[in-house]
Order: sequence, then C-alpha cells, then structure tokens
Amino acid sequence: MGLMDQGQFDLAFKAVGIVVLIGVVLFLITWSGIVQCKQVSPYWCQGYDMIMGGPRVLIVYGETGLGDPQQLRLYLQDSRYVAAGAVDMLAIERVSLGNLKKYDLVIVEHAKKLSADHLQMFEDYVVKNGGRLVWVADAGTERYPDELEGLTDQNTGKVVYNNVWARVKDDPDNPANYIVVSFDEFLGVRYIDNYCNQKECADGNFLVGSIESEPTGENPLIFGTSPILNFRINKDRGFSVVKQIANSPNSNIVLTLNFGGNIKGKTQDLGRIIPIITTSSIGAPGADRVAYYAYPPEWFYADNGYFTYVKNLYYGMLGR
Repeated sequence: MGLMDQGQFDLAFKAVGIVVLIGVVLFLITWSGIVQCKQVSPYWCQGYDMIMGGPRVLIVYGETGLGDPQQLRLYLQDSRYVAAGAVDMLAIERVSLGNLKKYDLVIVEHAKKLSADHLQMFEDYVVKNGGRLVWVADAGTERYPDELEGLTDQNTGKVVYNNVWARVKDDPDNPANYIVVSFDEFLGVRYIDNYCNQKECADGNFLVGSIESEPTGENPLIFGTSPILNFRINKDRGFSVVKQIANSPNSNIVLTLNFGGNIKGKTQDLGRIIPIITTSSIGAPGADRVAYYAYPPEWFYADNGYFTYVKNLYYGMLGR
C-alpha cells in the first residue's frame, strides 16, 4: 500500500511539474508577443493579468501634429468602447526612457516636433526593453532648430542621407564622430508629406478613396474589418503620405489606401496606393512590436464610424 502511495505521489509530482512547465512556456510566448493570450483562452488573459497586472498604456503627445490624444484616451478608457484599465498621457518634454519602461504599450501622436534623441529613446524602448510602440502620422517629422539637416563624412566624402526620420546627431563619446538615427528603417516607411499639404482639401467630410486590408485579413490590427471600405477625411483631420522602404524584411503593410487613380500633389507624385497601417518586427523576430498609423486611429471612428480599428489597436498590439 505504501508503494502505491509513493507511486501515486511521484505521478502527481510529475503532473504538477508538467503543468508548471506549460504555464512558464505560455507566459514566455505571451510576453514575447509570439501568441496572443486570447489565442490560448480568454481565461489565460485573466491569469496573465494576475501575474503581470493589467496592461498599462501611455499616450505621448507634443504641441503640434495630426491626432487628438484626449479623444483617443477617451475611446480607450470608456466602458462603451475599449474599457482599458490604465491609459496615461504625458507631454514629450516630460518623457524619459525610464518612464516608457513602465508601460506595455506607448502611442505617440500629435507630436510633430521631436529631437533625434527622442527618436532614439523610442527605438530603444522597443529594441532594448521589449516595449510595444504605435507611431502615428507625422510624429517626429520636424527637427529641433539646432539639428543638422545633412552631413558629409570627412573621411569618405560620402553624403549621409538625412530625411525627417533619419537624423544625425553628435556622438557623445567621440566629438569628431556622428551617429545616424535611422528611425525610418525602424518604422519600415519614409515620410513624404501630409495629404492636405499636397492636395486641396475641402471643408467637411469628403471621400478620398477606399481602404483595403491585406489579403489574408488575419493581422490582429484589421481582424474582423471589411476588406474594402470607403475612406473619408476632412481638412482638419487628414493623414500622412508615406512610402514603404523597398525590400524591407521587417515591414508588413496591413492596410492601404487606394485613391482609385494616380494622384499628383503640388510638389510630387503621391501614387495610386499608399500604406495606412504598417507593422514592424524589428528587435523582436516573429512579433510585430511596432505599428505605424498614417491616419490617427481615433479618426477612423470620428470621421468614418469604423471603431474596430481603434479596438484592434489596443487588443492587437497587446496580444489580447
């Protein structure tokens, strides 16, 4: 009888060990973003939150640029919409990497003027600290006055290309050297201009074209939305025109805008189809920890009535 009891005990001990191991594996792949907790079970989301605490979201904003941070926060927190537990707001002047590390998701919008150090900070938040970042429209497309707009390498004579998301800054460890912050490659797209700077935009809502989901429709940022929808904007709530970096291995176009024909702007050709939502897996292979929205997510609902895109931002980026 004693031997049977010992055998049962050993079996139970092994079973508990297997359950614990499964729990550890589930935790790690959920934390890394490889799977969403809801893909395992809604109950696993609750268990994960008990371990980690509910997800915390930070909206970082500046003084100018596209987006309405207050409206986005309202949609995320209101129980009629997403009912997010903790959504904070912080002006860019008060943000440090230490602040960012406290949050599971950081959203940057209405923050046109950012320094090279700011861009490096947000990149480090993702790459070095495993954070999740949503970058909105024209955030970071205006330099600080004392920043260089271009640089030539004195040794090679090579001109360092420096667009608005590719900045040059001094190397603090070597005054004779410089550092290039390639934030455009980090996002996987390059900024061209805001649409209403290139085209005459009418007052009130008007039709621009159609937004089209990537063919599988499986990306969590667009899951459950119609594959093709009309897209309306107004002069005060427009979007940014960006181009995907050619052959970028980390960038994935999730949602596009089809103008229905080639669009010529005031200074350049905008093309026929442009990205509206893209994701990037830089710093986290197999997990898209970075998303770019050329159109502020809150305006999907305010001007088009498409609330799913706002809801999916929260649940999709947090793996829920």
